[in-house]
Amino acid sequence: MEYLNKLSDMIKGIVTKWKELSKSKKIAYSIIATVAFLTLGTLIYVNLKPKYVVLFSNMSSQDSGAIIAGLDSKKVSYKVQGDSILVEKNQVDKLRMELLSEVPLTEGSHGFELFDNGKVAPTDSEAKIMYQRALSGELERTIKSFGAIEWAKVNLVLPDNSAFVTKPSPATASVTLKLIKGEKLGEDQVKAIVSLVSGSVENLPKENVTIVSDDFKLLTEGIFDKDKDDYTVSSDKQLATKNLIEEEYQKKIMNVLEPIYKDGIRVSVNAKVNFDAKKQDNTVFEQGAIVSEHEVTNETTTGGNTSGGPVDNNLTNNQNATTNNEKNTSKETTKNYEPTKKSETVVSAPGAVERVTASVVVNGQIDAQTRMSITNLVSEAIGFDGNRGDTISVESLAFNSDAKDLAQKNLEDMKAEEAKARKNKLIALGVGGGAALIILIIILSSARRKKAKENLEEEISDFEGIDMVIGETITPKPQELFEPLNLETESQKEHIVKEVKKYAEHKPEQVADIIKSWLADDERG
Repeated sequence: MEYLNKLSDMIKGIVTKWKELSKSKKIAYSIIATVAFLTLGTLIYVNLKPKYVVLFSNMSSQDSGAIIAGLDSKKVSYKVQGDSILVEKNQVDKLRMELLSEVPLTEGSHGFELFDNGKVAPTDSEAKIMYQRALSGELERTIKSFGAIEWAKVNLVLPDNSAFVTKPSPATASVTLKLIKGEKLGEDQVKAIVSLVSGSVENLPKENVTIVSDDFKLLTEGIFDKDKDDYTVSSDKQLATKNLIEEEYQKKIMNVLEPIYKDGIRVSVNAKVNFDAKKQDNTVFEQGAIVSEHEVTNETTTGGNTSGGPVDNNLTNNQNATTNNEKNTSKETTKNYEPTKKSETVVSAPGAVERVTASVVVNGQIDAQTRMSITNLVSEAIGFDGNRGDTISVESLAFNSDAKDLAQKNLEDMKAEEAKARKNKLIALGVGGGAALIILIIILSSARRKKAKENLEEEISDFEGIDMVIGETITPKPQELFEPLNLETESQKEHIVKEVKKYAEHKPEQVADIIKSWLADDERG
C-alpha cells in the first residue's frame, strides 16, 4: 500500500510539473518522447524479426516446387526471392539435411546412391560411367559443404586400365566453383581442395587438378611451382643473415669508438660465413670389463763352488768345498678386456663465422700509438681470432665535408625561413588582434550610445506621463543626439574601421608595438 501511495505521489508530481511547463516546452518534450518511442520500437522489431537466409538457389522449377512442397508439408515458414528459397536462419541446416534426404531432386549432385537403382548386374561400361558420376557427385557434395562455396561442379577423366598396361595413364580433374558473394579463397584453401580431389581419385596427381572460379580465374595457377625458386630464396636468406652478422659487428665497434670520435669515424666489416651444414660421426673405443686373466710364474736357480785352499782333483774327498745357490722369480700376467664402443654424431649448424675483416677510417691524422689503441679496441669488440685469419685495418684520411657543409647551410636557411615565418605570423596576429580590438571598442561605444539614447527616450516618456497627470502641456524641445543618417556617405564606424585597416596595412610594426604596450599596461594593471 505504501508503494502505491509513493507511485501516486510521483505521478501527481509529474503531472504538476507538466502543467507548469510552457507550451513550447511541452511541444519539444512531446516530440522527443515520440522519437524515442519510435526508435525503441524499431530496434525491438528489427531484433525480434526472424532472419531469413538462403536454403536453396539456382534450382530448376521442378526441384524448387518439390522443395516448397516439402516445406509446406513440414509447416515451415519460408520466402521466395527470385530463384532462391529462404527460411529462418536457425532452421536452415536442419531443413537442408532433411529435404536432401527426403525430396528426390532431378538436378544436383548424385553420389553412390546411383548404384541403388535395383539393377543387379550392370555392364562394365555402365558400371564405369556410374562410378565416375558417383565419385564426381560425392566430391561436389563435399566441396559445396565449405562455407565460402555456393556451388561446385567436378569433372573427372578416368583412363582405361587393363592387365596389358604396365604403366597406366594418370587421371585428370577439373573443378568449377561459384563462391558466395563477398567471399574469396586463399592459396591454402585452394591447396586443400586440390588435396581433397587428388586423394579421392586413384592415380590423380595434384598437378592434374584444375580449379576455376565463376569469374573465369584459374585458382591453381602457380601453386605447384614451389621448388623452382628454392635456390634464390635460400641465397636471399643467406645474404640477409650475412648482413645481419656484419651489422652486429659494426654496431659493437661503433659503440666503442663513436663516443671518442663522434662523426669523425667510418667502420666497415666483412664476415665470411659458412652456410654448409656438417654432420660428423665419432666412434670412441673404451676399456670394458675383464673377461679373462692368465698369470705365469717363472723361477730360475743360479749357483757356484768356493773353498778355503787348493783343491786336489785326484782326491775324492770334498770336505773342504762349499756350494752357494740363488733363486730368481718372475711373474707374467695377461688380461683380456671386453671392448666397448661409444658413437656420437655431431651436427654443425650452418651460419658459422669463418673470418672477419674490419676496416676503420678516422678523419684527420693520428699517430702510431693512437692507431694501435684503435686496433686493440676493435680486436676486443669483434673477438679477434688470428687462427681463423681475422684482419683489422685502421687508416687516417681527411673526409670530404662539402655535403656536410651544404646540409648545414640548408639547415640554417631553413631555420631562418621558419623564424621569418613566425615573425610574420606574429605580426599578422598582432594586426588582426589590434583591428579586432579597435572594432570591439567601436561596437561597445555604439552600444553605449544606443543605451544612452534609450534611457533618454524613457525619461522623455516619463515627463510626458507627468504632464498628463498635472494637466499641463509641455512640449519638450526635440534633441538631436546624432546627425541625420546619410546613406550616400559612409558612417563614422565604417570610416574608423577603414582607417584602422589602412594604418595596419602600411605600418604593421607600429600596430604590433601599440598592442604590446597595451598588453604590458594590462599586466601592470
